[in-house]
Amino acid sequence: MNRAIYPLLVYPFLVISAGLAQAQTATIDHDAIRATRIATAIKIMEKITLDGHLDEQAWKEAPVASDFFQKLPRNGMPASERTETRFAYDENNLYIGVICFDTEPEKRLIKDLREDFDFGTTDLVQIFIDSLHDRRSGFTFVVNPAGAKRDSQVSTNGGANQDWDGVWDAKVSTGDHVWFIEFVIPFKTLRFSNAASQEWGVNVSRRVMHLNEESNWAPVPIRFSGNQADMAGTLRGLENIHQGRNLKFKPFAVGGGTQLRTGALRRTTKDFDGGFDAKYSLTPSMTLDATYRTDFAQVEVDQQQVNLTRFNLFFPEKRDFFLENSGIFAFGAGARSFNQSGNNLVPFFSRRIGLSAAGTPIPIIGGARVSGKMANNDVGVLTMKTEELGSTPSNNYLVGRYKRNLLRTSWVGAIVTDRESSRPNDYNRVYGPDVHFQFWQKLEIDSYALRSETPGRPGKNMARNLLTSWKADEVTASAEYNAVEPNFNPEVGFVRRGNMSQYSGDLAWNPQLRSSEMIRNLKFGAAIDYFNNNDSGELETRTQELTTGVQFENNGNINFGVNQTFDRLVLPFAIRTNTAIPVGDYDYRRYTVSFSTGTNRKLGLTGNTNWGEFWDGDNRAYTGGVNYRPNYHLNIDLSYSRNQVTLPTGAFTTGLVGARFLYGFSPRAFFNAFLQYNADTHQVSSNLRFNFTHHPLSDLYLVYNDRRDTMSGELLERAVILKLTNLFNF
Repeated sequence: MNRAIYPLLVYPFLVISAGLAQAQTATIDHDAIRATRIATAIKIMEKITLDGHLDEQAWKEAPVASDFFQKLPRNGMPASERTETRFAYDENNLYIGVICFDTEPEKRLIKDLREDFDFGTTDLVQIFIDSLHDRRSGFTFVVNPAGAKRDSQVSTNGGANQDWDGVWDAKVSTGDHVWFIEFVIPFKTLRFSNAASQEWGVNVSRRVMHLNEESNWAPVPIRFSGNQADMAGTLRGLENIHQGRNLKFKPFAVGGGTQLRTGALRRTTKDFDGGFDAKYSLTPSMTLDATYRTDFAQVEVDQQQVNLTRFNLFFPEKRDFFLENSGIFAFGAGARSFNQSGNNLVPFFSRRIGLSAAGTPIPIIGGARVSGKMANNDVGVLTMKTEELGSTPSNNYLVGRYKRNLLRTSWVGAIVTDRESSRPNDYNRVYGPDVHFQFWQKLEIDSYALRSETPGRPGKNMARNLLTSWKADEVTASAEYNAVEPNFNPEVGFVRRGNMSQYSGDLAWNPQLRSSEMIRNLKFGAAIDYFNNNDSGELETRTQELTTGVQFENNGNINFGVNQTFDRLVLPFAIRTNTAIPVGDYDYRRYTVSFSTGTNRKLGLTGNTNWGEFWDGDNRAYTGGVNYRPNYHLNIDLSYSRNQVTLPTGAFTTGLVGARFLYGFSPRAFFNAFLQYNADTHQVSSNLRFNFTHHPLSDLYLVYNDRRDTMSGELLERAVILKLTNLFNF
């Protein structure tokens, strides 16, 4: 081991030894984590008025679910603040009343008023409901003390799709050392069986930011969240409830104008359009979604990224129709997280439908999706058709996903994607199985095999993966094998790095310092990756990384890392238009320091700097962010990144500046401005959006987009868009 690195690693271990000598070991009864706690719902004797005041007779007669247990910082200990939850219902709705006691109400933290607010920045209460009671899926409904709402759809046991939007409401009121929430959740929003007597999984979570405490009614270990379906309690007493027809129809109308400059020409177009989305429950757990003239006018622009690698960048999907039920189509190990940006291969990436590689919209005529559960099976089928646009032909897309649920949290499944063009012999198909097994809630094994079919690319068209990991509260370890053959071509998917075989290993130890009032845990990690070229079989890239850090009780952290990289170039790499790195072997070391001040302050800071050798030169990079929330109406985020690269073939500097301003007039009306400047392209772009929700899932959007060249001052593109949607819920 290099002597320069050795002291950096030894010193933190000495700190650990001292800390653990003083730490008290908290024991957790793991049988109690899975124990059932029963709260019986009662029929409503009088109508409940949704006003945040739990003063109706029904609330007085409803049984109380209390005795919450900490998840953090002292796992398994009783919660510091008392929380009481009551359940009631009528023929149409489930009602939930929550009383949150506060011994120090002046320290109550509220930083957000927007819909789908940041989960880690505010006091809140979360309701998790597994209405199918399959112990794998469910819904979450979250409210903060300002009345802001957040919801998600949970599948694959803990993975949450934050982009799901349901029809529900909640009101908040405050008292002396207490605040109250009344939830109303229509049965149409949920999915459940036709049984006369229902039994649902349920959990209630509370976060108290000034104590840095998260607690749950049904206790869970540190490594799991409050939406872990197989650890939820039980809600009984729901008799003779029905979803009704559960038909939703959401038409939209959109109009606007665009100015686009091409060379010396400026072209102005006006566009008026309309369409609809529809939803119908084929069965209590199977949903049909349809769309006609799909429009995405309200989405924000992509946040630009600087790419100093040879590989593709991942830009996330932001369009509503594709976001809902996206977890059904997630594949491999990514099927457990909904966020697949870190995966090397994603066989179905919905951004390939209706968007060019440059992000230009391609008109979508329409499509449909059937998704949901059939007994122990998860099923999803998606079909879409796009119009012809310039040299891009019309395409038909078909995606199918199947999973057979096994044991407690395991499955076997398969996926197929198909793109068929209007041109002869122009198609692309990908298909293959995947498996996931979990044992003792800690050992996980994932694997898949995929094959693609593309005219003119026969043979060597497979991709394979095997991942095994151990995830405990303090120790995680994983080993992974990936292989992507040269002709594997997922045109409706995403591949970051092709034609390679990868061997990876990770080990992390995060010891909890339970006796410390300042430090939550220390962090130590090591990772290694080998990439071999599939054609030559030679080593192409090797990375070795060591990290250490501290996680504070206020959610702040400090981290330090060392990365040693070997890269072999068999072709020159054009890192910039006029700068190329020549063929050869390169061995270089880089250092990283990062920090965050946490989320429980009005002013939050994040920073990252890395420096050292870079190919046959050197690079110093900086990124930083400032988040200022003077109150829960206003949210300001500023970001900056800069790279200073010096190579024998040339030197260059990159820079990105971003600013986001969000003002919430109320939980239903927001103004959002996002500005970014790219020093590489010498362009500044802006995306301004006003959104008013006139009733649940029905919105008015006013959007202004602008892109300019900072060298000439010329306008490159400008658009003004007005969009109106209205949900009819039958």
